[in-house]
Amino acid sequence: MPNLRMCSHCRAFVDPKEKNCPYCGNPMNARPQRIDGGSDEKVAGFVLSSRLVSTSLMLVNFGFFLLCIVLSERMGEGLSVMGFPGAVLDLLGAKSGQRILGQGEWWRLISAGVLHGGLIHIAFNTWVLMDVGPLVEEFYGSYRMVLIYVLGSVSGFLASLWWKPLALSVGASAGIFALIGAMIAYGYRYRTPLAGAIRGHFIRWALYMVVIGLIIPFIDNAAHIGGLAGGFAIAWLAGTKPLIDDWRETLVKSGFYLTCALVAYMLFQVFRQLTA
Repeated sequence: MPNLRMCSHCRAFVDPKEKNCPYCGNPMNARPQRIDGGSDEKVAGFVLSSRLVSTSLMLVNFGFFLLCIVLSERMGEGLSVMGFPGAVLDLLGAKSGQRILGQGEWWRLISAGVLHGGLIHIAFNTWVLMDVGPLVEEFYGSYRMVLIYVLGSVSGFLASLWWKPLALSVGASAGIFALIGAMIAYGYRYRTPLAGAIRGHFIRWALYMVVIGLIIPFIDNAAHIGGLAGGFAIAWLAGTKPLIDDWRETLVKSGFYLTCALVAYMLFQVFRQLTA
């Protein structure tokens, strides 16, 4: 067997005479790099790279939670963190069939995912988000994590809109179910013992949470199931990050930038609501 050398970038074994890796083009005398290294790690700083998106989502959720507290007090509802009035949630972008279908406020399909009904609601969702989110980031990367979470949340609230168009609905759980769906998709896509264990673990997660949703009133199971299906589909189509960028990676990055633009548009619409 020839004495092969390992590429410091893609970890492929190549002929020792090669000056550049034939798989990724990296110079063979280059210093070792992280495969997933990118600009997001530099931005993260004190935040671990595998938690950058999860931490950012958590901070956005808590930012809107604090805004709900302030608005509740200003609207004369008192200073409370255990539950917010529907008027406050509606003002900040809760899912509402009347608003979405009647007034064309489709941006609410995104804003509903950053709102919570009270302290217990956001505490439970934060716990699950910070448990599942870093795994999805590690397996799929930051770009795909954003696509899965945001677009999966939108698919969840679309299902909720179809199932109960007149009910207000909020919560990060639609996006969280999308993350669970992504991990299940990984388990089906890659036929390895590890992937099988991941698949079984997250299928049980999904079943437990659906059962809890059936037992506890006011939980939007349509949003959960819609998010699960959306996350599975997006993750299956996007796949995991390849060692070498290809046309699919270009599409994923384009989708990421478009999704960020949609989130920015949602934030602008919420600002308009508050200043109207």
